[in-house]
Amino acid sequence: MTKTKLILISILPFFITQISFGQTKVSEADLKELEAAETKMFDAVLKFDLAYWKDYVPNDYITINADGVMQTKEQILADSARKDLFSGVSYKLFDRKIRFHGDVAIINGRSQYLMGDKILGEVYHTEIWIKEKGKWMFDGWQGTYTKGTQSNFKPK
Repeated sequence: MTKTKLILISILPFFITQISFGQTKVSEADLKELEAAETKMFDAVLKFDLAYWKDYVPNDYITINADGVMQTKEQILADSARKDLFSGVSYKLFDRKIRFHGDVAIINGRSQYLMGDKILGEVYHTEIWIKEKGKWMFDGWQGTYTKGTQSNFKPK
């Protein structure tokens, strides 16, 4: 019994340390600011808004898409075949979890991509955001098709 107590007491600081250095408390205003940045990102990516890519995406950005394509910002901007990929597509967001770690935020969620009422694909995704000079920068994306949802997105 004494040995068990000693072990528990010795590992307690580890758990306290992990809690202390984890997610930071965030204000409602900061949360709303990030959610607005996320909405702006989805709208800009679907429209292939070059000004957004220039002003809100760092040069070291990397995406790993659900269709198996991994690209840097430079490759995305040069990829003429994928520029119209989302033309006419809308989206819906579900099951979002937002975590803040100082000036870094991670958003996990599920997104559906639609043409009218038809679901073209559904993706679990992870977004990485970094706050630089007072604005949220979209720094990374990883998407995985949800089980049973294969995409009809085909670059032209």
